[in-house]
Amino acid sequence: MIDLFFPVDPPPRDELQLIDLIRYMALPPEGDKFVVQAMNTDYNTFACDPFDVPSYYYEHVRRFIWRHRLFIGVEKQADKLSLAVGLPTRLQRYISYLDAMIEGLFVEARRSQGNDWRSSLFDLYLSVDYFVGRHEHNRGNVWREHNPDKIMTTVDVTTLDWRTFYDSADVNDPVWSGLSYQFDVANVAESEWQVLADAAAKYFGLTNPEVKFTSVVVFNWIVMASEPSSIALVEEH
Repeated sequence: MIDLFFPVDPPPRDELQLIDLIRYMALPPEGDKFVVQAMNTDYNTFACDPFDVPSYYYEHVRRFIWRHRLFIGVEKQADKLSLAVGLPTRLQRYISYLDAMIEGLFVEARRSQGNDWRSSLFDLYLSVDYFVGRHEHNRGNVWREHNPDKIMTTVDVTTLDWRTFYDSADVNDPVWSGLSYQFDVANVAESEWQVLADAAAKYFGLTNPEVKFTSVVVFNWIVMASEPSSIALVEEH
């Protein structure tokens, strides 16, 4: 399944910088297509010619770009935010993974003729998002154990109830889903990044977002019952 592509380790810093360098924008659909622009933020120029994507991918793509840029934004500002334990490396792995997924769609777009094609890689990503929710190896393994008769690669994503899926996400948490920001991180105020960082921690099921680590290691002081006068330092994990 597609979770097999999920990286075991965080990518090198230079890879993260290259991913952040290119920013995609999905323009509203016109007829059976929408245009994607890729900007090189170092030079404020197009990284490549704009290209067309079938309009039935628009809602998926704009929400995908929101989530990808949200992860990048939180990771870049890690030094300014209080992040849950394990969040930075999880974000880094997701940033690399999501970049590979969206490139699979956009490479297909650049070489395809017409506006009635589909990307098998991106469709598989969507299936995992719909049924599993997250993309780490362990999440996919658990889902497969509980659904031995369902083969993800055979799912027709066009038959899934995406309207209900996205409407539910928007109602449950419009901040996390991106609805509150019109799915554009440019609309996120600097003071709101901490809220999004906490939401990301909650999404990943990491340490309670209300109990965070900064760059300083936190220790608990425990008085040993057998030696009341001695104190041990125990590092939180």
